[in-house]
Amino acid sequence: MIKKMYNNYMYKARLKNAFIVAGLYLDFKKGDTPVRRYPSIGAFHNKKDYLEYVFYLPQGMNPAKIEDNRYIFSQTFGKSYDLKGDGLKYVLKVFKKELAEKITFDLEEIEKRMSDKKMIVPIVSGYDALGNLIMYDMAPDPNLLVAGETGSGKSVMLKAILISLMLFRRGEIEYYLADLKMAQFHLYRRCEDVKSVDVEPKAVLNTLKTLEKELTARCEIFDKYEVEDITEYNQLKGVEKKKPILFCVDEVVVLKGNTKAMQIIEKLVCLGRACLMFVIFSVQRPDSKIFDGAIKANLTVRYAFRHADKTNSNITLGNDSGVDASKIRKSQKGKFYMRHDETILLKAPMIEKEEAKELLKPLKKIPIPDDIPKDPNRIEPFDDDITDFNSKEDDEK
Repeated sequence: MIKKMYNNYMYKARLKNAFIVAGLYLDFKKGDTPVRRYPSIGAFHNKKDYLEYVFYLPQGMNPAKIEDNRYIFSQTFGKSYDLKGDGLKYVLKVFKKELAEKITFDLEEIEKRMSDKKMIVPIVSGYDALGNLIMYDMAPDPNLLVAGETGSGKSVMLKAILISLMLFRRGEIEYYLADLKMAQFHLYRRCEDVKSVDVEPKAVLNTLKTLEKELTARCEIFDKYEVEDITEYNQLKGVEKKKPILFCVDEVVVLKGNTKAMQIIEKLVCLGRACLMFVIFSVQRPDSKIFDGAIKANLTVRYAFRHADKTNSNITLGNDSGVDASKIRKSQKGKFYMRHDETILLKAPMIEKEEAKELLKPLKKIPIPDDIPKDPNRIEPFDDDITDFNSKEDDEK
């Protein structure tokens, strides 16, 4: 008991020392007596896997001091810690284990979690510092933003999401993929549930028009069958079930000047939840002109990999997130902040390119010449070499 009390005292002293080194204090006078006030530690818990501190800033202290001195917390507590706050109250968790440098794509564990039929569209997030696999259901929490610099881990994250869905929710979801970087989604061509893989803005617009028609048709179902959403409609007897639809676009910024495309995307984002039609955006640099207003309000889940600066981090996670994705180092590829019910630091599971190809082989359809569509903008039956496709300016701009 005495040893435990002593250890707890030393743990608190460690945080107080961090406050001193970081200059987190206010100087004032009580009469003629100088007084120095530090943040107050309101609670401390020594849990099995982490230490948890709750502390409060003294009135009058600028919360920016916390952000400016995060490196002191890294130097004091190591790499594996999480600090969140609202400008007054802060919660610091210091994990007793580091986030693994590399976490493999655990097929068995992911399949077990995705077999939970309570989740309609289960989305893989990543692993927390305790080694727990974090997932969420896109049906109640529609639309996902995955943002971060080149090489930070976005592509790996998208592979984990799409491959896990295609493998373990086979035949249950339809996919429309837009690869405006022409670099990633050729992997999914000819997969049985993939309806399109577009690499040019004009082709993407055609796909979006198709999705807009489907959105309208599903909305009309609500009035015809007197239901609130497609989930309720699918529970009716004698009706043709409607599958969830996932539209995933890599580098939506390329569509920024295409008014019609962005209008349809906004409709999908705003109305898609009830229709089981969802959007995943992947971008290198979050653009406030794209992700403002109605679109940003409906991006209910956000993944922030390494960002260039705090401004971009705030665009992705919000000014009130209490974290800064620009503090993720280049060497920490695959680490990201997930904003959902709360903002947490996770590590994406790694899937190598060759492993991904092997996993998707059972899902590939062999193209038959008579079945090749005449529409040149539909590229799923073509060879995986995308170097023959040259971007064209969208005449809709």
